[in-house]
Amino acid sequence: MSFRTNTAHEKFWEGCKLWGSLVNTVRNLTRDLWIGVKEETPQDRAQKEYTLRLIVAFAVAMKLHLRGEHVTDELGDLVAETQFFRLKYTNHPPLQIAFWIGDYLQEQHDRDRLNIYQLTSLQKLLDQLVDILGGCERILKTPLPLIYPLILKKLVFVYCLVIPLEIVKEVNWFTSSIITFVSFVLLSIEQIGSEIEEPFGHNSCDLPLDIICNTILHNVEDLIALAPHNGSNNRVR
Repeated sequence: MSFRTNTAHEKFWEGCKLWGSLVNTVRNLTRDLWIGVKEETPQDRAQKEYTLRLIVAFAVAMKLHLRGEHVTDELGDLVAETQFFRLKYTNHPPLQIAFWIGDYLQEQHDRDRLNIYQLTSLQKLLDQLVDILGGCERILKTPLPLIYPLILKKLVFVYCLVIPLEIVKEVNWFTSSIITFVSFVLLSIEQIGSEIEEPFGHNSCDLPLDIICNTILHNVEDLIALAPHNGSNNRVR
């Protein structure tokens, strides 16, 4: 039981760390992209704002992908209608969005809006997003072998049947109360391991992915709303 619980806790904690890294990586990528890409026309700014929301869409698509859910209107608010339609028929929406972001970065470099060092730095941050996605997929697709929970439940059941024979002579009438308490504790520990083994679902004990995605969205919207135009005077007067 200790092995089962520790293994489930490690997967839950690793998932928590990966999503925390996702938040930080998104913040770095959006900030560096917003500052680094030069703007010469209003269309440049609009395209840059759209790409920042694509980064938010990556986080949302990653959440839906890990939960095994189809593309929803939550993504439709962040991408263009044609891209939203394409995501519905894509096997791996987060990777498709990452490709669009990378394509935008390469296009800006080709137009001399990004130098090679900025492009390399931004591409590394984009690679980190994909690495985080892969780490979460590893947690999701590497469950504890089925033999462990099956054998564990049988052992707990046998233990709860046998232990009264050992303690009845000592505690007499209190045997049933003690067995009830011990059974409750053992089964609760086993259930804890089962609940936290896959931390990306909708249960209250799973990671708050909806809240994390909303935090990312608010961070990006604040950046767009508060940051001045590229090349404007940023000095405080």
